[in-house]
Amino acid sequence: MSRRVAMPLVAAVLLAAGGCYQDDSVTTVNRKPFARVLLTDAPFPYDSLGSVNVYVVRIEANAAGDTSGTGTWVLVTEPGKSFDLLALQQGATALLGEGELPAGQYHSIRMTIDTNRSSIVWNSAGQAPVNWHAQSAIYTFVDYPVSGPTQGDIVVDFDLGQSFQYNYYGRNEFDFTPHLRAINSAAAGAIAGTVTQSYGGTTGPVRNAQVSVFVPYPGQPDSAWYLEATGRSDPAGHYKVAFLRPGSYVVRIEEPFLPYLDPVVTPNVHVAAGDTTPLSVLLPNAGSSGAAYVRISGPTSVGVGGTITLFAAVGDANGNPVLKPSVSWTSSDETTASVTGVGDTASVIGRKQGIVTITATSGGLSDSHTVQVAGSAAPVASVTVVPASADLAVGDSLAFRAELRDSDGTLLLDRPVSWINADNSATIQLYSYGTTAIVWARAAGTAVLRATSEGKAGQATITVH
Repeated sequence: MSRRVAMPLVAAVLLAAGGCYQDDSVTTVNRKPFARVLLTDAPFPYDSLGSVNVYVVRIEANAAGDTSGTGTWVLVTEPGKSFDLLALQQGATALLGEGELPAGQYHSIRMTIDTNRSSIVWNSAGQAPVNWHAQSAIYTFVDYPVSGPTQGDIVVDFDLGQSFQYNYYGRNEFDFTPHLRAINSAAAGAIAGTVTQSYGGTTGPVRNAQVSVFVPYPGQPDSAWYLEATGRSDPAGHYKVAFLRPGSYVVRIEEPFLPYLDPVVTPNVHVAAGDTTPLSVLLPNAGSSGAAYVRISGPTSVGVGGTITLFAAVGDANGNPVLKPSVSWTSSDETTASVTGVGDTASVIGRKQGIVTITATSGGLSDSHTVQVAGSAAPVASVTVVPASADLAVGDSLAFRAELRDSDGTLLLDRPVSWINADNSATIQLYSYGTTAIVWARAAGTAVLRATSEGKAGQATITVH
């Protein structure tokens, strides 16, 4: 039976559903598993861009769960052409190519792009500057790997919104920091719905609402949640976040640049393989409780040297919006990020890597907004797992973290990390949340825990007694 490897390269904030493919003309007699590779897009701030073109040279697969060099890379397809990610929205796909894979279980994917033939173009037809940081090979692991002669689709999510960040470091260019993930679509589900608001008394759709799907970190605050996937509503308010692993998620839906609309956070959103979980929300008006309020909205990260804009909505004692309010803005650490405010609008400049709290105060009330300042857009040069070794008793658990650094030794905080039990040992059970992994000791023995980011890997040895 043929195997289809559908690899939608997803852009920015909304993951699109991959198309189903049936190839009745392919005979299964003495055939290797058949691979079909697709490209799709997730939402991105389209309004000012005409196209985001990625020239895909080749797609390869590896049976090893390590993208740092071990194992054998098997060629799936060599499309040798450019794809406009902005032309692919809400689940539309484009065929990258077809190829055959030897039988086996494939844990990792490598996509090679030609940055000299890739580009971002403004609506005005002018080409935008892009700093590719000399990156051409992009890696990702496969959740629920396809194995044996069974049929399945592997979907690769290219998150354009996180991979291309404009003016993040104040250089008026897009920085390329690739964010990819992959999953066997047969084991995946989706979340979909409509976002509306009733500000002004009339209910209508919310365009460009940001949908964030988080994996909660047990026993930790909201700030420790891991961002699994993102989505964005279309002009009719519809959104779909597809290709999610089965499990329970926290979903936050908001319009990040309209502070007079409150976000909606929904916990315990269950996703099952093959199903789409409905989740529609009405974003309430800030102050809908009938009390005074101050609410900040805007971006939550910036690079050193970059600038972001925050907005504040202020309501009176009856919850009614205050026009042209007097607002004072402060930063918890001016050396990390400075803030300058004029009325309800403030500019925040990243000064050094770290995390800072921006506070807006008006009429004795205040709201705070956490901003992460990233120090470097350079590629990952090294990965270190901390601690490097551990001795555990059966039943114990321990948290590990991955420290990513560029070639200058700068700690990188905003990159995706993949964790694996490198030798598939039954000694440990692994749960990962971004740069953090929780290991439970299950049986006596030795296991290797490996963290990989952008093709670089680090590991820790775990002994269970």
